Amino acid sequence: MRGRVVLFFPSYFSDEAAPPLALIHLAAPLVANGYEVRIVDSAVTEDCAGAVGAACDGAVCLGISMVTGPMITQGVEVARAVRARCPGLPIVAGGWHASILPEQTLRSASVDAVVKGQGEITFAEIVDRYAASERDLGGIAGCLYKKDGEVVWNPDRGYTDINVLPPRPFHLIDFERYAVKCKGLRWLLYCTSHGCPWDCSYCSNASVYGRNWKPLHPETAVAEMAELAARYRLQVIDIIDDNYLVRRDRALDIAEGLLRGRARFAYYMQTRTDQVDRLSDEDLALLARSGLRRIFFGLESGSARVMRSVNKRLDLETAYRTAQRCRKVGIRPSFNLIFGLPAEEEEDLRDTLAVVDRIGRANPEADFFTNIFSPYPGSPIWPEAVRRGIEEPRTLEEWADFHPKVQVLPWLSGARHARIQRIRDYIRMGYSARQMVVERPTGWRGPARDALRALARRRLRSLAIRFPFEVWALRAYKALRRVPAPAVIN
Repeated sequence: MRGRVVLFFPSYFSDEAAPPLALIHLAAPLVANGYEVRIVDSAVTEDCAGAVGAACDGAVCLGISMVTGPMITQGVEVARAVRARCPGLPIVAGGWHASILPEQTLRSASVDAVVKGQGEITFAEIVDRYAASERDLGGIAGCLYKKDGEVVWNPDRGYTDINVLPPRPFHLIDFERYAVKCKGLRWLLYCTSHGCPWDCSYCSNASVYGRNWKPLHPETAVAEMAELAARYRLQVIDIIDDNYLVRRDRALDIAEGLLRGRARFAYYMQTRTDQVDRLSDEDLALLARSGLRRIFFGLESGSARVMRSVNKRLDLETAYRTAQRCRKVGIRPSFNLIFGLPAEEEEDLRDTLAVVDRIGRANPEADFFTNIFSPYPGSPIWPEAVRRGIEEPRTLEEWADFHPKVQVLPWLSGARHARIQRIRDYIRMGYSARQMVVERPTGWRGPARDALRALARRRLRSLAIRFPFEVWALRAYKALRRVPAPAVIN
């Protein structure tokens, strides 16, 4: 072995846990080059600072991947603990946040270098320098580093074709720890493409990948998913491509390959309703037969005016048709909504709830995930958010408070913010924003859940939510309850 590299994935404070795919990707060239790689995931590690610190003794460097929001809190805490324990160890930050705000991230006292954008090759070259006891990272494309207290920008690195990268070392992960955390569910996040060709203004994707879409060869995806499912007895593979159906022929090739291999796992994917709308009934049935059980859609708003304001070019009729067609073939449609977009007014909010109601009637199994708009630098809408009063955090640490579940905005605060949160509570109650692992209702809880769901939907239709007695009662019940029920797959 050429040396040990430690990779840390901080907590996003989620109830779910899956092997950190970003770090598995990052580890591939390192493993191929003969390094020992230790991955520490906070989701399945109690004492993260202790575990990372112990692994860092004698290591070449520490890499930390962070998404904007709560992950930064623990990422910085662990970096500081490692700095105190191993003062000379280089610490490299990467991931979505570091790619969007690389210089500000690097100015943190806990960070020595930043990987900007796709990181596999860039980080591997950085590790080679550190392993040779060199701290000058000059000439390594795709990174920033500190030299004599100053920030040095290296040229950007172009996109690296994922088809030419070494095999992803999933063997570094102890899948049993995740199965225990997920109450027996064995699942995995998986990626078959990078990027998205659309240009919705709230999305920061282009700041990392541009408006490009780069796919893995379909035969490679089929072979790897089948092998992983067999080796780790996976029940679900959640394909987290930004847009899985950019090419219809490729998605169908993967489906046919899974059928030929008699795959026995379910898979989920993300796309747009207009891309499902262009599929024939036979195409959609083929995807369902191959194991597709759930599709996540970025609906964002039910207001055509609001969607135009964020450059979301989508015909809402495709959402209704897609919900109906998914019901016929046994695929659950899951829709994401963003409340608090700058152009959203009361009429737009009511339009969104009307769309939720119509989709729910078209497919009673449809569910909804909701967020509050969190503007990020690097997204086209950022200047508008600043004009509306958003103040950009000035340090890496301050970005920890940016959380799309609870975000307070200059135009959405106080009573208006509380009302939106109440609406979101009723959407969760009425349209079951199902996670990967849920508790099977037993005894009286099944009928009670159905009654609450029906009541929540009626409240949302009329916006009669001033006194949310059911929400308060449900929260009190969950706080008192201590015995978990068996887990099932959605």
